[in-house]
Amino acid sequence: MKALILAAGFGTRLHPLTQFRPKAMLPLLGKPMLHHVIDTLRDVGLKEIVLVVSHLRDQIKQYFGDGKDLGVQISYAFQAKPKGEYDAVLSAEKDLAGDDRFLMTDCDIITTTQRFKDTLKAAGTSDMALSLFEVPNPNQFGVVALEGEKITKIVEKPPPGTEPSNLIVAGVYVFTEAIFDAIRKTKDLEVGIQHLIDEGHKVFGSHSTDPWVDVGRTWNILEASPILFERLHQEKSARGNAPPIDLTAKVSNAAHLSGAVFVGPGARVFPGASLTGPVYVGEKAVVGNNALLRDYAVLERGVSVGFSCEVRNTLLMPSSTVGHLAFVGDSVIGHEVDIGAGVVLSNYRFDGEVVKVMLRGQLVATHTDKFGAVVGDQSKIGCNAVVLPGRTIGYNSWIDPGIVVEKDVPDNTHLRLKQRLVEEERRS
Repeated sequence: MKALILAAGFGTRLHPLTQFRPKAMLPLLGKPMLHHVIDTLRDVGLKEIVLVVSHLRDQIKQYFGDGKDLGVQISYAFQAKPKGEYDAVLSAEKDLAGDDRFLMTDCDIITTTQRFKDTLKAAGTSDMALSLFEVPNPNQFGVVALEGEKITKIVEKPPPGTEPSNLIVAGVYVFTEAIFDAIRKTKDLEVGIQHLIDEGHKVFGSHSTDPWVDVGRTWNILEASPILFERLHQEKSARGNAPPIDLTAKVSNAAHLSGAVFVGPGARVFPGASLTGPVYVGEKAVVGNNALLRDYAVLERGVSVGFSCEVRNTLLMPSSTVGHLAFVGDSVIGHEVDIGAGVVLSNYRFDGEVVKVMLRGQLVATHTDKFGAVVGDQSKIGCNAVVLPGRTIGYNSWIDPGIVVEKDVPDNTHLRLKQRLVEEERRS
């Protein structure tokens, strides 16, 4: 059986992180997101993979090539004008010809191998199946109704209170070739599946409790970290001879490491630093004296964290720097970002309410009370600046020292703080 991965989207909801790269290439624990998806499929036994690409596709092709280095065989289908999932699937029809069925997923679905196995098992040898996941807010997704294990209905984003269940489609599908004609008629993936159900095709639901994250929005990146840390731990354990701290890393005996801490090649951890896992320190990254990394802190390749910084549940993408005495909490930081000394990226609202993020002109709830900043590539934040929770700073923007960032900052913007200096004679 072949696997189809959709990787053609623009990733607009992940802006500014996707301004210069497709979302499939966002780095997560030392690998592009798509790399993790391919690893999962390979471990399930699906080694013939078709990638649907479009936006900035050369980056994907250059990195993955024919897939030989990853132990798989990759071919590419080109979607000329992205029109949604249905069109992406149709663009790969010729590449999938010859097989009665195929498994489909998205480049931004982070989950376990078991979820894929369960979906394949639910489909059996001839039927179709969808992976399902139970959520408290199903009205934001495609929701299914079940009779036993058979799916009888799919409702896309039903109004609150009208949901047929709390089970949503979790981005893993097993299809027969019948899906192609169905979506050609309906111009929509979910409607096409419903069309097949109405025609009498058997579509089963695989209700799995295994963790699953659709990395469609910036805060989902942080939600994916626990799944990837667990996978990294399993990979290290399976190999046996792969220590969590690379032999070429330099970790001071006066540093304090506890829990699941992974340190990559050439990385340096200075005296007094405290790494409380899960923590990932990538290749040639630097952790300064007395710095504190904790709770899913991720430093990608070449990141530098200075003296007495605290980094919590944050992804710092390659070549970014954090100056001394800064606090970076629950944030996503792009490539080559410079965060100055004493900067605070706040992660908690003063009133304790759920953090909201401006997305496509609307405030959207993150469903968590802790979410910090999203900072685009090559931006700079000056010393002692404060960024309030849920704010986005665009790429190549500058924030002058001492500013409190209360609203989102557009791309290519310079925020300056004007002060009025009054000089007068002292009177005794």
